[in-house]
Amino acid sequence: MKELSSRAAENEILPLIGRVFEVEALRELEPGEPLPAGPGDSPAPPSAAPERAAPNEEPGGQPVLPFIGRILEHAPGQSIAVERWLTLDEDLHLADHAFVHAPGVKPLFACLPVVPMTLSLEILAEAAACLAPGHGLIGFEEVKATRWIELADTDRLRLRITAQVEQWDGARNTAHIAAAIHVENHAAPAIQARVLFAPHYRLDLELHFTELADAYLYPRTTEEIYRDRHLFHGPVYQSLVGRIVLGDRGAAGELLVKAPEIMFRSIREPQFLTEPALLDAVGQLIGIWAMQRERYVFPISIGKLELYRPTPAPGTQCPVLIEITRDEGKLLVADVEIQDGAGAVWMRIKDWTDWKFRWEKRLLNFRRLPTRYLLSHALDLPSLPPSASCRMISSEDIAGFDTGLLARFCLHLDEMHAFTDLGSNTPGQKHWLLGRIAAKDAVRDWLARQSGTEEMLHPAALIVRNGEQGRPEVATSADATQLPQISISHSDNRAIAIAHAGAVGVDIEPIRPRQSSFVETMAGESERSLFGILGGDSDEWATRIWCAKEAAAKFLGLGMNGSPKAYEVQAIGENGLIHILHRDSGRTAAVRTVRREEFVIAYVGSSITKTGGGHA
Repeated sequence: MKELSSRAAENEILPLIGRVFEVEALRELEPGEPLPAGPGDSPAPPSAAPERAAPNEEPGGQPVLPFIGRILEHAPGQSIAVERWLTLDEDLHLADHAFVHAPGVKPLFACLPVVPMTLSLEILAEAAACLAPGHGLIGFEEVKATRWIELADTDRLRLRITAQVEQWDGARNTAHIAAAIHVENHAAPAIQARVLFAPHYRLDLELHFTELADAYLYPRTTEEIYRDRHLFHGPVYQSLVGRIVLGDRGAAGELLVKAPEIMFRSIREPQFLTEPALLDAVGQLIGIWAMQRERYVFPISIGKLELYRPTPAPGTQCPVLIEITRDEGKLLVADVEIQDGAGAVWMRIKDWTDWKFRWEKRLLNFRRLPTRYLLSHALDLPSLPPSASCRMISSEDIAGFDTGLLARFCLHLDEMHAFTDLGSNTPGQKHWLLGRIAAKDAVRDWLARQSGTEEMLHPAALIVRNGEQGRPEVATSADATQLPQISISHSDNRAIAIAHAGAVGVDIEPIRPRQSSFVETMAGESERSLFGILGGDSDEWATRIWCAKEAAAKFLGLGMNGSPKAYEVQAIGENGLIHILHRDSGRTAAVRTVRREEFVIAYVGSSITKTGGGHA
């Protein structure tokens, strides 16, 4: 750690001025007073300014502050409100911060692009700078992010950015400006902070970092971290470089200052007040530390951030040191120091706070590389042909992960409508999604084994529709010479699916006490007489027979049509093989039933062996 010199209490290095040309042009719009000169002055109530475009261009025509859009209200030196439309066409940076990884499969608007907290700080700073002519950004206080700024199923989003002078500290010649970003259709701000401007940098944070205890070199290089998507960030936000050292309560690494040349379509050289991409990499480094402890984090607040010098030149590698100060419950809190690449301290951050999650490793790998990993578990069933694929998934496998976000990973655009219609966060919606995941995993596994490749189809490239009699069918726009037939069943937070070259049927049900009325509705007198002959658990046999009828109905493609007695049990083998006759058509099915824990699984296929397989 590099100590700041004593002169940092009132650093003679001038901070990045709040864009003098920008502010002066704003002042020409209407008469008004500049910032008050001292604490005794009280600003007049804000007055509305005419709606007109912000004078956001340099004399050469190049935009200055990329997030200052149309000015809605402006009282010079007091308050401002700005409208800024985020669009996927203009804001290219959004493509590199999308939560769903589906390149070439889903359009970007369906992949949940999100504005990082650090880019939100830049937006806040630009609006606040319009109220501080001749002053420069020296930091932020009390940053609070309460919701994602996301483009969900849209290619444009309206932001309303407000800033108001909250306090003028005449003794320290510092402006405290409260700023917030409001997203359309939401009353509360998505993020808010106090932005600090002054003519000189100033040191208020005295942070003391301890040596990294039990330090070790992180086994992956930063290139591998981004390439293998251990971090989801695209090129714009890939600012971690070199090797990373982790310790018991902290981490150390290097951050690269990058020229923001590909952030916007029409702005070749955006002039930022902060360094949002590099700051986002601070959160990435904290995330790597957390991942080593099987935790995954998203930033929600910052206590204070202080700048001590201008942004180093692009290409500079800046050492960063992180110390974890609190790791308990749902919160992870850290202090941060970043150097300028020349041995001096560039900035310090107090109480960078993340919200922690814990996800199953299978879920994490799928989210990282959905064409390499499956969410469900393989299920080995007796007599199931080697070419068939049977997959099972439960609610526990996706615990802690947002259901709506998972749906975006797994579902085709056409399926998202059906998912939404089921109602947010309802049991039926989750069961339906689990069934689709199991079915798509079975199909993806089946296709990969047929072609002998490790790479699989993206689940969102497949669509599951209901055909005749409600039988599910799978289709894809991808290049697949042959698709299997599928069958799906779900019960009690579990879903199972089989993909097979021929017709197939599967059903799963929990074993539970069955009332006599259920048995009488489900089975005829001759079938019920079999229970006494079979012996054992009558509830298990009732469940087996019910599952067998369901599986047979799916296999034959005739449906149950509310009449389970249309399917008659002809014989039951000791190994759980149940022979079913469909009375009306005269067609038969030999359904194998097995018990797995407290569930019965019944399955039948055109080439599933009808004998052998041992006892169920």
